[in-house]
Amino acid sequence: MEKKLKKGDSVRFDKEKYFTYIRPLGSGGTGDTHLFRDETTNMLFAFKKYAPKDLRYEEEYYKRFVNEIKILFKLSHPNIVRVYNYYLYPDSNLGYLQMEYIEGYPIDQFTPNDLGKDWNSIFTEVVSAFEYLEKNNILHRDIRPANILIDKDENVKIIDFGFGKQLKSFEENAKSVFLNWPVSELPDEVKFYKEYNHQTEIYFLGKLFEKLIKDCSNNFKFMHIIEKMIKVNPKERYESFTNVDKAISAGVLSEINFTKEEKQVYANFADELSNHINSYIDKYKPLNDLDYTINKLAQVIHDSALEEFVQDNTRLIGCFICGGYNYNTINNIKLETVVNFYKLLNQITPRKQKIVLDNIYTRLSKIEVQINYDDKLPF
Repeated sequence: MEKKLKKGDSVRFDKEKYFTYIRPLGSGGTGDTHLFRDETTNMLFAFKKYAPKDLRYEEEYYKRFVNEIKILFKLSHPNIVRVYNYYLYPDSNLGYLQMEYIEGYPIDQFTPNDLGKDWNSIFTEVVSAFEYLEKNNILHRDIRPANILIDKDENVKIIDFGFGKQLKSFEENAKSVFLNWPVSELPDEVKFYKEYNHQTEIYFLGKLFEKLIKDCSNNFKFMHIIEKMIKVNPKERYESFTNVDKAISAGVLSEINFTKEEKQVYANFADELSNHINSYIDKYKPLNDLDYTINKLAQVIHDSALEEFVQDNTRLIGCFICGGYNYNTINNIKLETVVNFYKLLNQITPRKQKIVLDNIYTRLSKIEVQINYDDKLPF
């Protein structure tokens, strides 16, 4: 007989899962990470095992491990490691965290090539991830090359929130900063007040990129942004990652003399498109195919030519996204906005076309990802 659930009931999931061990991935002071394959889905997962080497801090680090779980389960961004499950054994101060397996390498081992991403794209993705953390009042607090990975498709992945902190409000600071970052000078708020906030994250991220791009600055467009990020006086630094992102967008669109009218056409279209995608399903999957996008936009315009608004939002979104998504079904995207954007793409140079499309995808990458789980539920 089926049990009727009541508010406050505790439900235990006893269904067993089986994983095949592949190999170790790494080891640290608070535990080890191993690679497993799920026998049911054939997917690879990284399992982080909490097992501190120094037993004097066993309970303290266990609390930090649980805190990492709480933080990661709230995150859904294409440039932040994705968590799938956790297994806790508090009586033994032991636990496991089942995460996305990232086949890649630390950011300081990244070398741009003509066929892939450059440092400008990598920098933009990292800022996008930290802007998302900022909007969710989360501090990473351990910004170093080993915690920013580049996967096999050259996508940025922020990992390791073991020292992360969930703030109650945007204005709150994290006290008792004790990590040893590889920088020669600490920002004023850390040095004088022992405070750590989102402006502090901006500083350390800027210092990281200052070191990463020192040998390729001729091709890096955002050195002026880095210089402002690393001001030791917070009054001279960017106030937020949102402001950093705005500076990136402004610099790119003005780089080769976009007119005021061209910028407005872009902004009108980008706003409409991004406002009509509510979330992605499982993964953000951009098309990144200019010719395909232009041809599909022409078809959308043709099929709505006698209307004031685009008649199928999915067809417009499908000009840019190839994965699953949830969207706004109200047909209120003005056809004129799409036509003007289409004309813009056909009138500007190939270099400008790429910049416009890159900005569109940067905007779209900030939309949240909703994870679908395939397991059968017990009720």
